[in-house]
Amino acid sequence: QLLDPPECGNGFVEDGEECDCGTIAECASEGGECCSACTLTAGSQCSNGLCCRKCRFEPKGVLCREAVNDCDIAENCTGNSSQCSPNIHKMDGYSCDNQQGICFGGRCKTRDRQCKYIWGEKVTAADKYCYEKLNIEGTEKGNCGRDKDSWIQCNKQDVLCGYLLCSNISSVPRLGELDGEITSSVLQFGKVYNCSGGHVKLDEETDLGYVENGTPCGPNMVCLEHRCLPTKAFNFSTCPGTTDSQICSGHGVCSNEIKCVCDRFWGGEDCSSRIKDDLYFDKDAINKGVVSTNIIIGAIAGTILVLALVLGITGWGYKQIPQGDYVKKPGEADSFYSDMPPGVSTNSASSSKKRSNGLSHSWSERIPDTKHISDICENGRPRSNSWQGNIGGNRKKVRGKRFRPRSNSTETLSPAKSPSSSTGSIASSRKYPYPMPPLPDEEKKANRQSARV
Repeated sequence: QLLDPPECGNGFVEDGEECDCGTIAECASEGGECCSACTLTAGSQCSNGLCCRKCRFEPKGVLCREAVNDCDIAENCTGNSSQCSPNIHKMDGYSCDNQQGICFGGRCKTRDRQCKYIWGEKVTAADKYCYEKLNIEGTEKGNCGRDKDSWIQCNKQDVLCGYLLCSNISSVPRLGELDGEITSSVLQFGKVYNCSGGHVKLDEETDLGYVENGTPCGPNMVCLEHRCLPTKAFNFSTCPGTTDSQICSGHGVCSNEIKCVCDRFWGGEDCSSRIKDDLYFDKDAINKGVVSTNIIIGAIAGTILVLALVLGITGWGYKQIPQGDYVKKPGEADSFYSDMPPGVSTNSASSSKKRSNGLSHSWSERIPDTKHISDICENGRPRSNSWQGNIGGNRKKVRGKRFRPRSNSTETLSPAKSPSSSTGSIASSRKYPYPMPPLPDEEKKANRQSARV
């Protein structure tokens, strides 16, 4: 017989190949960085498989295939291969489904599960009375198999292993083909029992209409070929470390390969040897995982610390800003006042400032008290706008109508020209402590009127 020669790119590792990730497109999507021309790249141990990660073998003990039911066994990586361990299951005879079923062929067998599997999720197994009443008759509605053209009666102890009877079944099975019609019987003896069944064929030899092998039929009893047999027929003694009271030294399960699969941290043929933690798993892989985890945690903690520091500094700086309308300029020795414009000081003797015209006056000297302002000053001259001086150039602009001085004189109002000095009452009584608008020059106004006449 001629065999096809090895072909690189078919996805199968053949003689002379270290790896085969498939076609160019398949390698580009997975395995291409580990495998090139069916040869592992430098530093790579593998290119694909359930136990291959980033071109390296997964550590020993890493789960690669989970158990799918109570009768299955989870598989772990061996640490020296990219492939997951062969798929195995518990040896036949283990109890499952809360002691309601028994494992057989890797599946948990009960009559209720079988009825749902064939007819639908809403279907349930018929009452035990249906089996006891019908399967012992040996008719189409109840039997333990067929011998040519006749139905076989069930022995009394085997009635639960014969024709499968369910309640509330549908007219069409979920799988296979219905051979004949659905048989249905309703027994009424003070209670209604729905007992229905049907022959569902997958092929000429497989009829799903009978109770499956491995289904429990009583305490420590199991169905096998339409017979109800004791569980001792499933011999566990073939697994090492098994006695009447325990299996695999009590630290594992017996597989369908008649080998003990040990629990975590237990080893040996009979699972009687305790394994240290650092030997059960790949120590280097664990250390790498711990380092990676620490790096991630450190990065998160560092980010939180930086954000907290920034927020703290921002909050501290905000608290240092005075809560007023104005901020004191650098170099000013006077206190902060929210109702004074920039550059204006208090009435203290040490707070006098040079004005833009070279004259030095305190705030109380520049703004007379409203109680002592009159139309005619002490020297008999009419009051004019000239007392403002250049203070208008230094004050803050205020929205609204502006009052322009009527005189370009730089004469200022001194304490000698006013009845008394101001005590700053205007500054404390007005929001904006600016001088009052100039009063009309009555004398000049009278002269202009006489000239017109």
